[in-house]
Amino acid sequence: MVPLFRIKNNDGGQRLDAVLARAYPQYSRSFFQKLLKTGGVTLSGAPREPSYRVRAGEAFEIADFESRGHPRESPPSRVEGGDPVPFKDSGFPLTTAGMTALVPTILFEDSSLLVIDKPAGLVVHPAPGHRVGTLLDWLKGHLGSTVTRVFTDPERLGLVHRLDKDTSGVLVIAKTIPAQTAISRQFRDRTVRKTYAAFIEGVIAARTGVIDAPVGRSRKIPTRMEVSPLGKASETAFEIQETLKEVSLVRLTPKTGRTHQIRVHLSAIGHPIVGDRSYGAKSIWGQSYGIRRPLLHAERLELAHPSSGKAVTFQAPWPEDFMAAHARFREAFRTLLVLTAAGSLWLAPVYAQDGPSKTSSAARPPASRNTGALTAEVKKIRNEVAALREELANIKASLEKLNVSDRLRDVERAAMELNAKAVSGATSGEETKTQVLDFNRKLKTQQDVIEQLRDQVDRLQQQAVKQQAAESPSSPSPASPGSPAPSGSSGPRPWGSRSQ
Repeated sequence: MVPLFRIKNNDGGQRLDAVLARAYPQYSRSFFQKLLKTGGVTLSGAPREPSYRVRAGEAFEIADFESRGHPRESPPSRVEGGDPVPFKDSGFPLTTAGMTALVPTILFEDSSLLVIDKPAGLVVHPAPGHRVGTLLDWLKGHLGSTVTRVFTDPERLGLVHRLDKDTSGVLVIAKTIPAQTAISRQFRDRTVRKTYAAFIEGVIAARTGVIDAPVGRSRKIPTRMEVSPLGKASETAFEIQETLKEVSLVRLTPKTGRTHQIRVHLSAIGHPIVGDRSYGAKSIWGQSYGIRRPLLHAERLELAHPSSGKAVTFQAPWPEDFMAAHARFREAFRTLLVLTAAGSLWLAPVYAQDGPSKTSSAARPPASRNTGALTAEVKKIRNEVAALREELANIKASLEKLNVSDRLRDVERAAMELNAKAVSGATSGEETKTQVLDFNRKLKTQQDVIEQLRDQVDRLQQQAVKQQAAESPSSPSPASPGSPAPSGSSGPRPWGSRSQ
């Protein structure tokens, strides 16, 4: 146990978790909330809730979390200015056949950070249907109890962000509580820059742009997300890198971090990620190209190192299926160019022969050439042209969808204005109610004053009656000297009395 943590005078009356978070700024408030709930902070041997209001002078016993927050130095996987040092097998619990293919590659590691290249198909957190063989299992085996016991949440450890199951690429894990807090704050403040590579269907009209559309939970399919005016504000910047016949290679930089944000945004503008059947991709990619997952790869991540504060960049190379798909798309594009060029060469003499001037026999195709094959090539080229026209129609439809998105944003703004007016009206109502209550209190005060005045008037009247009685004659009027008293009277008659 560390020395007792004593509450200062100016902290009296405040929540215990807030006081601890200020005293140890390298740890988050949520960390202390979990520590308090697990009995890590006690007062006279009794645990206290995070909401406990402290009193000046109280002394709390706190578990020695700071020594556990700085694990033993481990050899870095990357030497400054050098190449990565290879790591041995981490002892990942292989509970399923073929699980060895899903072991992540370590890109960087030091005493604060672990950066990996997550393979597609590896689930980050345990979920229904994926209780074992997750990245969390691998982390427990690789980091060991010296690091894992630092974290109060065994279902999270030092994971500060996540990637979808079928998304590959850079993933950062904190190895200490201060590192976790520092990186989480960078994600919260949106100072972490993430860059993704993806193959999308079709060709976006603009070379660069920003998709700005709110993303929320789908009302029809709860496991998916959708563009919705009731969702959270979301932005994704894109830049087209290469156009390859039916697909485009695009790099994306999400400015926010909503669930499935990139996939939802690209689907919303009519260009879903190749292989992403959940968000509208065609089935042809699996049938003709063997693509079994969305071709989305977290390529690059930039942040400030939690210990040194220096800017660091981590990059994950393309996985094999990504590179294979790229090669197939390029080959298909080259084939189209060759066929288009060949068709132009063969069709030029035909068009010249149909023209007003007669063409020499040298310009005509040799009679021995197979005309059936030529006709087939012409039909194929026409089909390609038709496909291009269809893509243009899709682009126009995408633009119309963008207009719909603009209208949805207008509706959202109008809803926000109405909400603001409602809040303003409610505030005015509260003010009016407060004024009525003040008036009633003043009226009650006046009534109390009036009652007091009435009491005073009654007392004055009573005093006046008594004074009048005291001043009135209480004995018989003086008789003449020597005159006898009236008969039947033994003494003076009371004032105001009558004879019978």
